[in-house]
Amino acid sequence: MYVRTIKITFKDAMAKEMFVNYTDTKADEKGIGNGTLMKFIMSNSDLIATLILIFPDYDTFRRDDENLASPIIQSMRNQDLKVELHQGEIVGATAVSTDFLKTLEKEATFYSSK
Repeated sequence: MYVRTIKITFKDAMAKEMFVNYTDTKADEKGIGNGTLMKFIMSNSDLIATLILIFPDYDTFRRDDENLASPIIQSMRNQDLKVELHQGEIVGATAVSTDFLKTLEKEATFYSSK
């Protein structure tokens, strides 16, 4: 598996909220269609959010980056927002609680991949 994090420092709380709403309503379906396994957003503070994306492999990450993420990232940078990118392969054992799917079923929106 492969992971990317995108940490964004927004100019105000409204801009952060708009980003969260955009990714939750528009980008998720496209990302899942590109092969993304999971997306979630961590709120670091009133002005900072970190988007965490999990992919099955590097090739899927690259496809999502080219078709969806890069234009969004460039748009944020064009607005003079601070954007920090980190990505890499998941190494070592992946641990998953048996309650994970139960929690997702309560909390998450599910999309089918194309």
